[in-house]
Amino acid sequence: MLESGARTAAAAMVDIVRRELGLEVAFISEIEGDQRSFRALATEVDLPIEVGSSEPYEGTYCQMITSGQLDEVVPDTAADPLTEHAFHTSHLGIGAYLGVPMHRSSGEVFGTLCAFSRTARPELSTAEAEVLRATGVLIMRLVEAEEAVDHRLADLDKAVDDALDDAAIDLLPVCDVKDGTVVSHEAVARFADGRSFRDRLREAREVGRGVELELTVLARTLAAVQEITVPLVSVSLSADAMRDPAFQAIIAAVPPGRLMIRFDVDDVVQDYEELVALLQPLRRLGACVAVDRVGEGSADLRHILMLAPDSLRIDPAVTTGLGDDPGRRMLVESIATLAANVDADCVALGVTSDADLGWMDELGVSHVVRPLV
Repeated sequence: MLESGARTAAAAMVDIVRRELGLEVAFISEIEGDQRSFRALATEVDLPIEVGSSEPYEGTYCQMITSGQLDEVVPDTAADPLTEHAFHTSHLGIGAYLGVPMHRSSGEVFGTLCAFSRTARPELSTAEAEVLRATGVLIMRLVEAEEAVDHRLADLDKAVDDALDDAAIDLLPVCDVKDGTVVSHEAVARFADGRSFRDRLREAREVGRGVELELTVLARTLAAVQEITVPLVSVSLSADAMRDPAFQAIIAAVPPGRLMIRFDVDDVVQDYEELVALLQPLRRLGACVAVDRVGEGSADLRHILMLAPDSLRIDPAVTTGLGDDPGRRMLVESIATLAANVDADCVALGVTSDADLGWMDELGVSHVVRPLV
């Protein structure tokens, strides 16, 4: 079925080909079982059909074209025994006819692209049919491309539904590097299929459901926090999520002083002044702000400059294999120095080995997040 974008483009192409061929009517019919439906129509005469109308496929010019009974070019319908007394010859007033099958890339017949005149046109030839055929190929490419996008979006929508149903929250301890004291917890969404929250969020945003996923994870995080005693919990949010009216209702369940809001370095902030204004009342009540995954390579330093975070959190890709990579150690140390200069804690994410942990104090990192075993 032609969707909105493909329908608009197809209608324009059908009208162009009608005018180029000098005919009065051109249309696309789609074959669906024993019916044919009109998906695009360009006409300069009144007709008893319209876009969206359908009728039995059997006995139509389209059926005779796709079955090979009828030639693709009929210069004079009154001179052809198959069309002379056919219902549509009189019903639509067809004097001359062109029609070609439209095939999907799989070879399956989609329908037909047709054009006709109210009068006989003896000059029509296979050259005009080739114009229709080439146009039909272009339209089918457009249709299949849009169908592929629609199928992907439907799959993503289903994936988001599944993620909302099965999202669980892990609370990872954030530990002081010097003595191992747990100073806070990081909330991480866990999904049944093992996909990361960032991947799931990226997919949800493709179908306009990113905020829904973020706020669902936030609500489940706060429910988990209420069940255990943690001094502080950090949650990943975007400016869009904070702008949503539901955000205020959700965070009312937890004292702001127990909340740290993390902003990913990859998230685009269109209006920093608005975001700062949204954060201001929460920060006055004790909430903290963190910039997440600094050093990943695509980090936007404007987050640090504009948000004045309480914590800079170093991406796990940077904090792994420090003993064998002086460049990584230099990068970690530079981020730790930046954190100190802006009066922020420096937190290393995803520290999985004791060897890497041993470098943290020397490089200026104050805290680490170690994954659950």
